Amino acid sequence: MSARVPQPSSALSDVSHQDASSAFLNAPIGMAVVTPVGVITSCNNALTAMLGRTTDQLLGRTFFDVTHADDIPDAQQQCRFMQAGGARVLRHECRFLRADGGVLWVMVSTSRVPEVTGHPAHLIMHVEDISDRKALEAELSHRALHDLLTGLANRALLLDRITHALSLTSRTPTPTCLLFLDLNGFKGVNDTYGHSVGDRVLQQLGNRLTGLLRPQDTAARLGGDEFAVLCQDTGMEEAEGIAGRLRAAAAQPFLLDPHTVTLSAAIGIAIDTLADRPGQAAPDPEALLHQADLQMYEAKARQQSRHARRGAQSNGPAA
Repeated sequence: MSARVPQPSSALSDVSHQDASSAFLNAPIGMAVVTPVGVITSCNNALTAMLGRTTDQLLGRTFFDVTHADDIPDAQQQCRFMQAGGARVLRHECRFLRADGGVLWVMVSTSRVPEVTGHPAHLIMHVEDISDRKALEAELSHRALHDLLTGLANRALLLDRITHALSLTSRTPTPTCLLFLDLNGFKGVNDTYGHSVGDRVLQQLGNRLTGLLRPQDTAARLGGDEFAVLCQDTGMEEAEGIAGRLRAAAAQPFLLDPHTVTLSAAIGIAIDTLADRPGQAAPDPEALLHQADLQMYEAKARQQSRHARRGAQSNGPAA
């Protein structure tokens, strides 16, 4: 006589259904059941809280209705790929819009559930808020390309911008201008007042440079008291005017309570134009930077020579 396999009672089945329903509604991650064409048929508490919307505001709508406009094309492509049977599980990152206008980054994991007897085909979607991770990634990316003290571009970002500018110069007659700035007497500030005061000088100078430039220009700190300014579509005459404004900005007193520091700057200018290299490839960005650096040292030598002559004249024999 064979053993009889016990069948679950209707009461046990009801409990199992209630447990599954509770697990769905109270899961710590956003969840939704969606039709194959994307219409939301049910969603849980975590998802409504994440989006700042009620269940009634989500049911009958699609996730495209709450997706950032810039991310909709990619989301639609993912949806078409899954509908065509390209994958059973897909994951992608996008931005969702909250009811209050806020934007949050999410990781959407979508599982395709095929039709079975009594249950139509549908999609299960898990939505995880990854805004904190994306913010950290953005911060790390910013730090990798910007000077931590002044917030200006660093050498790596400047070289990338120079490369882009030179590629444009290779196709159009618009010149690329690079100015190299070095503060005169900055070492004395550190030696006299300490590096914290010197840091504040550099920060103030960085703010002044930014305030003088056009949105398309790039100001960078290369290290120490050396700065560079990249200006596209700028010839020598205009570059000399910019250099004059930069020197004036550096010569303004730095108010560092209780200290006041007055410095000056030496500036070198390098210009690249298509006319200078007909039929030739764009120069290496390091080469343009080196050329501006050499011009800066020549400017510094001329300034020192003028100061020396003035000193000799003031100390000469009385007439």
